[in-house]
Amino acid sequence: MNTGIPKRSGRMDMGFYALNKLASAGIVVLLLSLLDWVWPPGADRASEWLGLYLPQEHWVYGYALTASLAADAILSFLPSLHKGKQAAVYGAVGFLFFALFTGGSPEQLWLRAAAGALTLLIFLWGKHTFSSNSLATPFFALAVPLLCWVI
Repeated sequence: MNTGIPKRSGRMDMGFYALNKLASAGIVVLLLSLLDWVWPPGADRASEWLGLYLPQEHWVYGYALTASLAADAILSFLPSLHKGKQAAVYGAVGFLFFALFTGGSPEQLWLRAAAGALTLLIFLWGKHTFSSNSLATPFFALAVPLLCWVI
């Protein structure tokens, strides 16, 4: 029976998965860039409050994207969960992953962990929001990070 929907290959599915992750990272980069642009010039940077001295691209593409992949790996071993339980897994992975950064005071540890959980919840939102048929997905995956980097 032909349903009219063409069957996609596994490579296409992996490509859309990667594009979805990059689009979610693009949203996080956009939000961090907006935060950086409105941050008062004389105040300490937000990353210094967290005890991190690394560029936001490393935070997003190095740590948050890796933590998001780890959360997806954990979810793949569990039976199908509804969005609330997926959010709990993503939040817990983000909390633990970002709490493992070394250095800083205990207050900074809790701030990093909370920021990590929030960042991974944005990745989960992107997982459910960006579809393979939308032009917003490649826009946020490719154009938005480039624009944030240039500006």
